[in-house]
Amino acid sequence: MLTERQLPEKISWPHDNKLAVTLTFDFQGGEDVRPLASGKINHEEYTQAEYGPKTGIWRILRILAENEVKATFLVCGGIAERYPEAVHAIVEGGHEVAGHGYHHEVARDLSFDEEQKVIDDTTRMISARTGSRPFGWRSCTQSPNSIELLIAQGYLWNSNSFSYDFPFLWESENGKLVELPRQPFGDGRLYGHRDMGNPNDTLVVWKSFFDELHAESDRTPSFCPFQFHPYISSRPGRAKALTELIGHMRAHKGVWFATGSEVARLILARTQPEAAVSRAS
Repeated sequence: MLTERQLPEKISWPHDNKLAVTLTFDFQGGEDVRPLASGKINHEEYTQAEYGPKTGIWRILRILAENEVKATFLVCGGIAERYPEAVHAIVEGGHEVAGHGYHHEVARDLSFDEEQKVIDDTTRMISARTGSRPFGWRSCTQSPNSIELLIAQGYLWNSNSFSYDFPFLWESENGKLVELPRQPFGDGRLYGHRDMGNPNDTLVVWKSFFDELHAESDRTPSFCPFQFHPYISSRPGRAKALTELIGHMRAHKGVWFATGSEVARLILARTQPEAAVSRAS
C-alpha cells in the first residue's frame, strides 16, 4: 500500500544554508496543443508554445548562466527528440534534465500500461540525448498509478503535489520516492497560461512568496520551489522579471540554489542511506 510520510524532522541544508530554492522549468513545445474538432491544429497556439524550444530556451539559459545558478529542466521526451541541441545545451550548462511525459500527456487519462509506456519512452529518449537517465519527474496531472510506476523505474523524486511546503516521502513495499511539492505561483497561472498577466504583478507575487519562506527559515529550514516554462517566462519583459527574481533571492543570505535531484538525494541519504546509494548509481 502506498503511503505518504512526513520527515521526522526538517532536513538541514548544506553549508548552514536555511532555505533551499529549486528553479524548475517545464520544457515543452506544442505538445499540449491538441487538434481541434476538425483535426486541424490552432497555428497561433502551437507557435506560441514552440517559442520555448525555438527561441526562449536560449534566453533562459543565458539568464541562468549570468546569475550563476543551476536549475532543473523537466523535459518532454518529444522535445528531447525534436530539439537535441537545446537539451545538450541544458546539460552543458550544468543543469539537471528530468522527465515531463513524452507528448505532455494528461496522466490521469492514461491506463496503467499507457502511463508505463510514457515513462519508459521518456526515460529512454532523455537517456539517449543526455548520456544519463533522468531521476526526477513531473507529469501533466498525476494518476493513481504514477508514484508506484516511478518507484518501479528507479526514480528518486516526483513533483506534482501542492499539499505541503516541505518535501516528504512516498513509501510502499517496493521502495520510496521523494515528493518535492509545488506552489500555485507558477508562471502558467500568473501569466494566464500563454498571453496574459503583468510581469510587475507577477514579480510582486514571486518576491512575497520567497520573502515569507526566507523569514520562516530563521526558525526551521525551508523549501522554496518555483515552476516556470521557457515558452512563457522567456518572453521579453517576462524574462526581465525572472532575472530580477533571481537577483532578489541571490541577495539574501542562507539560500541554497539546488536541483531537484540534489534535494532528493540529500533527503534520501539522511533517511535511507543504503537505498539512496543503490538507486543513485
